[in-house]
Amino acid sequence: MVKGSYGCTLITMILILSVTYTPTSTAFDTITIDGKFIDFNDTDGTHFTDSIDTNGTMTFDGNNHSWSIVDLFDIDENSEPKLLLSGEYFNSITPIEDGLWEWNLNFNLTNINCTCNLIVSSFSESADGYVNQLTSKLMVYLGNSNHQPFILSDSVSSEKVDNENHTITFTVITPYINQVNPIQSANSGLILFSSYCQAPSNVCLDNPIQTELNFTFDNNFLSAIVNQKELSLSDGYWSFDFSIKDQFLRGSNSVSSRIILDGTAPSVVLTSKSNILESESFLVYASIDDFFIGSPLSLTWTITDPQGSSRGLLNEESYHNSTIELTFDQSGDWDVQILVRDSANFIVVENLTISVENVVPIINLNLDGLFVSTGADLFILKDSHWLLNASSSIDTSNDIETLTYEWYHNGMILSQTGSTLSDQDVKIDSSSEIRLVISDDDMQSDELIFHMSVSESTKDESSSKVLIYSGLGFLVLSSIIGLLLFSRRDSADIELPKWKSKN
Repeated sequence: MVKGSYGCTLITMILILSVTYTPTSTAFDTITIDGKFIDFNDTDGTHFTDSIDTNGTMTFDGNNHSWSIVDLFDIDENSEPKLLLSGEYFNSITPIEDGLWEWNLNFNLTNINCTCNLIVSSFSESADGYVNQLTSKLMVYLGNSNHQPFILSDSVSSEKVDNENHTITFTVITPYINQVNPIQSANSGLILFSSYCQAPSNVCLDNPIQTELNFTFDNNFLSAIVNQKELSLSDGYWSFDFSIKDQFLRGSNSVSSRIILDGTAPSVVLTSKSNILESESFLVYASIDDFFIGSPLSLTWTITDPQGSSRGLLNEESYHNSTIELTFDQSGDWDVQILVRDSANFIVVENLTISVENVVPIINLNLDGLFVSTGADLFILKDSHWLLNASSSIDTSNDIETLTYEWYHNGMILSQTGSTLSDQDVKIDSSSEIRLVISDDDMQSDELIFHMSVSESTKDESSSKVLIYSGLGFLVLSSIIGLLLFSRRDSADIELPKWKSKN
């Protein structure tokens, strides 16, 4: 048996964005659930000839364990790697500390030559029937032939370098048997095949275009450089497919990466009313164009009141997509700002100033239910009870509760400051001028001036008697006229008998 491994160390270099590769574990193919895992101590690309002898650690001691070997370059009828071997056991499981076990797997290989995945699993079933399962994969070379370079699909990543350049990086495992100096230097003996197409929804709009991309390769990391200007690519979603051949022209599998090319800042226009009234609801529209379909945009709204205090958008103010609905309850100039960030990290900020006009209060006053207008002359009975009520006065909802009421009697302000004035608050002995002033929190006001006089009760009784006597006279006169008309109608209806001639 021959056993070996590649030590994989991430060297810091421009254009590379990849998950850190750990020499003692399979960084890309280990599934972790709630912090629990099962892992290999060997690294991807380990070579086994006559038998497999490998081990690893796990934080989950399941009741059942299994392993399998699948050929990565022999696809079955379900488009899955073909199963070559499988088993239902580990050779040993040894606790090494609290919550950590070491497992070992050893079995013979017979006439197996492949570029394969060795998959191990540990699982158990809980009392409620829920299955807990942990799985890990190790990419291995078995036997002495059918060994091909392999790209770890889970390692593919991309990053924008500047407005024109992107990088797509992935990990390449190469067979090293019979190689005196494995491939380590940039581009040495390695051929990169790449193609691209526009794919706004993960499906190519046209046939893929073959292209040659510059790339670097070091310590199993290949980083391809995509120059948007050189390829004449418009802004949008683009899908790139990659495969490689090594110096012995052995082909690898293919991997894909979908990236966003965005070299243009978005266009942002804010639209709304420029003047509104207090407590008036209105909409603010943000027209945003990043010049390609599906551009991911981040919107941040900021509202600044006339005093300079700023806040974010409230949940109830989000109307629809890039439209918000606002209601300002304070007069003055408000500032509405939107910050738009696109996928290329372009940031555009737009501001809009909204002038909010105060609504002046309107007095609605009544005397015992009778509407009182400016200049009115009101008469009350001496020593009677009366009530002036201005509680139905009109203003915006934010001001109505804070209105102030000032009552004046013949130019002198009264101590009563509420919305009502009664005979208990002021004595009316003769003709008096009453003035009411209502003010809001912006010191804007409405006023009403009228007069109140005392009506003597004797005069009131004499007037009543006159009205009674006049009414009785009118009733007698009406009765006489009615009788005359009835008599005339009855006379007209009498028929005289007619004499008949004897002949």
